[in-house]
Amino acid sequence: MSFSSESPDYKEAFSFEYNSGIEDYAAKIDFDYLPTPDHSIKFGVSNTYHTFNPGVNAFNINSDSNMGIDTTFGGKAVYANEIALYAEDDVKIGSRFKMNAGLHYSGFYVKGKYYQSLQPRISMRYKITDNWSVKAGYSNMYQNIHLLTNASVGLPTDLWLPVTDTIKPQIANQIAISTVVNIRDKYDISLEAFYKKMDNLIEYKEGASFLSASNDWEDKIEIGQGWSYGVEFLIKKDYGKTTGWIGYTLSWAERQFENISFGERFPYRYDRRHDISFVLIHKFSNRIDIGATWVYGTGSAVTLPSEKYMAFNQSYWSVSHFDKRNNFRLPAYHRFDFSVNFHKERRWGERTWSFGAYNLYNRQNPFFVYFTTNYINNVEQQQLIQVSLFPIIPSVSYRFQF
Repeated sequence: MSFSSESPDYKEAFSFEYNSGIEDYAAKIDFDYLPTPDHSIKFGVSNTYHTFNPGVNAFNINSDSNMGIDTTFGGKAVYANEIALYAEDDVKIGSRFKMNAGLHYSGFYVKGKYYQSLQPRISMRYKITDNWSVKAGYSNMYQNIHLLTNASVGLPTDLWLPVTDTIKPQIANQIAISTVVNIRDKYDISLEAFYKKMDNLIEYKEGASFLSASNDWEDKIEIGQGWSYGVEFLIKKDYGKTTGWIGYTLSWAERQFENISFGERFPYRYDRRHDISFVLIHKFSNRIDIGATWVYGTGSAVTLPSEKYMAFNQSYWSVSHFDKRNNFRLPAYHRFDFSVNFHKERRWGERTWSFGAYNLYNRQNPFFVYFTTNYINNVEQQQLIQVSLFPIIPSVSYRFQF
């Protein structure tokens, strides 16, 4: 991000940069053991050495007044070593029951502290009839890398940050129940319900962001809990000239922190109440086929001020009031993609010409929003501006398979 300005007396250029990243070196080995055709065992071990750069802010100001400023500050690199061992047993009992049970061990060494955990997982499937089955599963998971999102307006930033000697690993417990029905060997209809409880989540403190002038990201965050739950519906057709699927998900993703939003629950940045996907593939012949995709999703949650007022203490300034974290929604995301493929057999293989378009009706989906300030008759007026990416993008490709 950069900004520059000029005045009659001197010229000044201001720039700001923010860098964050992860570098990994990993090694792993996996084994498979099959005692019988209906019984398979897998196990393995891995080791990963992480180097985290939680974030470095760099400011640079150059001016003709010979008062240049060049400042760099931010979190120091964090080094960690992670070891993982796992074993899982996949067994089929009779013609109708199948089970997969596993155990995962995780060890994470960082800043002189060692976090370890045992994470059990189990899933089962039972076929009520040849065309109808039910499934259930439970998993316990620990995650040693946190995702920190920026809830305010402006360019969205997702930072992956490690556990430390004071920030513990995330813990999640999830259960899921589903049923699948096959109709006349043409249609698969599935319905699934899920619930996940999460602890040791992180979120920016009130008023903090990745731009905050702090030397350590750990000073900018709160620790709390979260929930994710919902239902998913899918109908899929794999047989015939016309294939595809329709999927719909109704879900909630919520967070709760003692010192954010007065301790009340609020929607997560990526809470998406409704998610719809429609995919259609039609084969006219062996030479021509088309594909169409339409997706829809509820807009992301962002934090916007509910009101503004002027305050005075020797001078006037604008004060924003935020009643709740993630209290507004961006416009919904949706787009339509289309393609047509022309195939032809050649002596040494098959060639395919493909013509298509991404976002065919040129939907201006929001990527992020920001405020701009205008002065009309010496009165300050703010306007919320939407930034969109990826308009309609036509495409053409050639492929030859042999």
